[in-house]
Amino acid sequence: MNRNWIAIVSDVHGNLPALEVVLGDMLRFDVDEVLCLGDVANLGPAPSAALKRVRALEALTVMGNTDDYLLRPRTREDVRAPDEDTDHFLELEAWCAAQLDEADREFVRAFQPHLTLELDGVTVLAYHGSPRSYEEQIRAATPDPTLDEYLGGHPARVYLGGHTHEQFVRRYHDAIVANPGSVGTAYYVPKGAQAGVNIAVAEYALLQVVDGQPNVHLRRVPYDADAYREAVRDSGMPHADWWLETFVG
Repeated sequence: MNRNWIAIVSDVHGNLPALEVVLGDMLRFDVDEVLCLGDVANLGPAPSAALKRVRALEALTVMGNTDDYLLRPRTREDVRAPDEDTDHFLELEAWCAAQLDEADREFVRAFQPHLTLELDGVTVLAYHGSPRSYEEQIRAATPDPTLDEYLGGHPARVYLGGHTHEQFVRRYHDAIVANPGSVGTAYYVPKGAQAGVNIAVAEYALLQVVDGQPNVHLRRVPYDADAYREAVRDSGMPHADWWLETFVG
């Protein structure tokens, strides 16, 4: 019987104030290990510091799409459907990559495409988008036949992924599929709106196995939005005002 917790974080995106409140909230629980589902550093004001913080936790970490962009910065030709914001994103990604030292890059290179854990007889599969691609999107309403394609060949009782910044837990056949949400850029689309906003809430999850049964507990912790805005403006990251336009709170 395992009554301790594994903490699951994802999509920190270089937001150190949000990461720190999550780590503080973890102290409420008997957390044995931290599992990180990727997108640790890119698109935020503190890419190197976020990587160093996660590395100090000795977190098991999978590769996210924006982690890979740190090692292989994209060009406009790499973007499938470029729009008016594409150049801003690419310049921000290049700036984040330039902030890393060699130890940071070596850490990112060690991220795995997916990881399998065994917890008291419960198989847990961790990935960013899906086990076959960090770009695939698994959502709360993704049909089971689509999940069969994404997750086929990877039997597990618990499937854990990030990427969509959508916090949820759902049943899938006899398994659980969960997304801890985003630590650094929690996102939602207000009712009637055409575009989403980022809110000053850090999302993560806890996994506990009790008597052979997995339990996933979703957590949402507010962080200091002004501290984040100050970090963005003080960092020197390009297009800071543009980046902050979607942040509320």
